[in-house]
Amino acid sequence: MKIQYSFLKNFLNTNLSQKKLSDVFTQVGFECEIEGDLIEFDITPNRGDALSLRGLEREFYAYQSKKPSQKIDTSSLKLIQDKKIINHIDSSGCGNYHLMLIKGLKKIKNLDYKKRSFIESAGIPLINPMVDLGNYVMLELGAPMHVFDLTKLVLPINVRFPQDKNNSVTVIGGDVKDVQSSSLTIQDQSGIQAIAGIIGSEVSSVSLKTSSIAVEAAFFRPEAIVNQARKYGLATDAAHRFERGVDPELQQLALERYLFLLDQIAEYDSVELYYSNFNKTKKKNVKLDVARFNKFSGLNLKASKAILILKNLGFKVHSRSEKNVIFNIPSHRFDISLEEDLYEELLRSYGYDNIPTSKPKAGPINNNKQNNALGNLRLGLVHSGFKELMHMPFVSRDSFHQLNSNKWKPAELQNPINEKEPLLRGSLFRSLFAAVNSNVKKGYTSIKVFEAGNVFKKEKSGFTQSLHLSGIIYHHEPQQTWSQKELTYDFFSLKAEISKLLQTSGMQNIELQKASSLVPFNENALDIFIGKQKIGVMGEIDLFVTEKLVKKQTYGFVIYPEKILLSSAEPKIIKTSKFPLSTRDINIVIDKSISYEAVESLISQGAIKYLVSFDLINTFEGKGIPKGSVSMTLRFTFQSNTKSLLESEISSSMQILLKLLDKRLNAKIRS
Repeated sequence: MKIQYSFLKNFLNTNLSQKKLSDVFTQVGFECEIEGDLIEFDITPNRGDALSLRGLEREFYAYQSKKPSQKIDTSSLKLIQDKKIINHIDSSGCGNYHLMLIKGLKKIKNLDYKKRSFIESAGIPLINPMVDLGNYVMLELGAPMHVFDLTKLVLPINVRFPQDKNNSVTVIGGDVKDVQSSSLTIQDQSGIQAIAGIIGSEVSSVSLKTSSIAVEAAFFRPEAIVNQARKYGLATDAAHRFERGVDPELQQLALERYLFLLDQIAEYDSVELYYSNFNKTKKKNVKLDVARFNKFSGLNLKASKAILILKNLGFKVHSRSEKNVIFNIPSHRFDISLEEDLYEELLRSYGYDNIPTSKPKAGPINNNKQNNALGNLRLGLVHSGFKELMHMPFVSRDSFHQLNSNKWKPAELQNPINEKEPLLRGSLFRSLFAAVNSNVKKGYTSIKVFEAGNVFKKEKSGFTQSLHLSGIIYHHEPQQTWSQKELTYDFFSLKAEISKLLQTSGMQNIELQKASSLVPFNENALDIFIGKQKIGVMGEIDLFVTEKLVKKQTYGFVIYPEKILLSSAEPKIIKTSKFPLSTRDINIVIDKSISYEAVESLISQGAIKYLVSFDLINTFEGKGIPKGSVSMTLRFTFQSNTKSLLESEISSSMQILLKLLDKRLNAKIRS
């Protein structure tokens, strides 16, 4: 919102320079930029009430701890209800509708130079004195208005969503818009005369020949207006305000102000003010404990000063006790509901820069022993050379269905930022594929990235979200070792890396099984379990689902941190033995149907004396090995913490191992 400095200065009745005035509004939370004689205000989306001179005035005087003395002059009007003028109002989209009929206009003059300059400086073109006056009142009070040519309306007016299909309207400017069923409209008996809160029709617009007008002031609910203007390729000042929320009790005042200013530029025969659906919003009350606020903020604000600040912002004292003050929340501040919201108002108006700096108080150390799976995994990935990424959670329909099974129903946005991406993501991989693609184009050949974030899906009762940690390894670097052998990253490299990550992150008893659900992996994938709980999947990415963003062999993983329950037990430090270790290799022939996992499990449970570790060194099938069998080379490591082992002690343990393998798995020593 752009405001002329000279006009704002006079409206606020202040002598502050343009720079100092900008600094004041920046202090209260509205970032300002100076452009010549203009001040551009960056108003946050929850503060639609500040998109006017009157809204800025409240903020300015609250910061100054002074009560504004300027009053808005209006002409008093009697409210009338008549179904012949306003018939039906859809309350789901419109909470308040006023229509002022002014007949017999004559001797119409332009607004004075200062007002016209003020309107143009705000980026609003001058159109017609009647329309210009409505735009001026909008900028002054914050209530958007629309002016119809009364002679071109067939009353009564209805405010409703279109009931028929194939509705179209020629809007001001001559463009034809197909009105969607989700758009609230203003209709007379001949058809649609305006898309509510956005733009009026060309047919009922005012002209130099207009002698009677109908001036509309309404409260259209933000949820009924938001994103509607963009559907028609429009961006109007009225829509900008309605989307952020207009004061639902301001409409009568705005029309009475319009009439007061109209007396200065025109004559007319009669005026009547009609209304419908005008129910004052139920007042909300919020309690303020001043002592608690002072403890929170470090200030020593008196209750009288807090009351003055909030009164200047439009809050009214409902009741007061020794400890608390209960305030009525004004109708223009629908963003206030908690005591902490009042804290923010007080701190803004007091000035964040004026809050004294206090040294932190020393306190007892809180030993938080709760393990954080996500934090541990993040740290482990970073130390393994991964880069963490963050992306927006929006995806296209094609991307969603490529990366999720048919059982996973998408969570659809009502008002998507990008119409090509109307769904919330059900997987993190789409963004990771795009990141790999971008880096490959820049010449990178070794990429390791991960992202942690929520994924979403639709359920019968609503929507659910769950935390995923997904990563990708793209390694096609032509690097060679001293032996001139190229390093190749394969599925076994991935398995080793993820297993190490999980173990060093505090996870025990990890088991791997053939993946039950493959997307986005191909058949070369494994489910990761801790006990009976599935905590993730890893494998080779199916290049078909990458939408050609990744064109070479790539590996990935997804882990579900919320399903990981880490042990809270303190890690035990085991003293390293100072005695030498000994290794023994054996070759066993075993049925091919028996996996190494079964061999590993059997040996681990055998409690073999002095055995500290064992590994699978090699496997062999072929000449000398019976059909249906496989040869496994196992290496066993023995060590004692108290002595050097004798050959007889190692041989005794090996004999026990061989008998165990023979008895339980029918494994024979390879001859």
